[in-house]
Amino acid sequence: MLENSDTVLEYIKKNPGLTQSQITYRLDIPQSTIKYHLLQLTKENKIYSEKLFKIHYFPVGIEHNKKIKFCIESNYNLNDIYKNCKNETSLEEIATNCNISKSVASKRLQILETMEVIKKIKVEKKIRFCKTNLI
Repeated sequence: MLENSDTVLEYIKKNPGLTQSQITYRLDIPQSTIKYHLLQLTKENKIYSEKLFKIHYFPVGIEHNKKIKFCIESNYNLNDIYKNCKNETSLEEIATNCNISKSVASKRLQILETMEVIKKIKVEKKIRFCKTNLI
């Protein structure tokens, strides 16, 4: 049992910002076992969780910018949208470039905006999105 705890801790240190389901899938350990160890490691103050758009797990002491970067990189849709937020990109352009619906793009853009890595700007009465300098 302790061996699994060490495995989970080391995995989170090497791969911060993953969700419980991502950790479960990648380590191929039963979900109930992962959940138990995440709770134990949190109680022991070795890791912490934060709800950004889902609950993500981080080693204690990680920098804020790295935390945000790892969360974006571990989520394909967010990462793709973030990369496509070039200079003043519209919702339609992002949806088309990422091959997703405008509603999905809009929800993911809201998440990225909440994380303060992109911002909305108005250009000629139209909403556009661009990256901030956070990460």
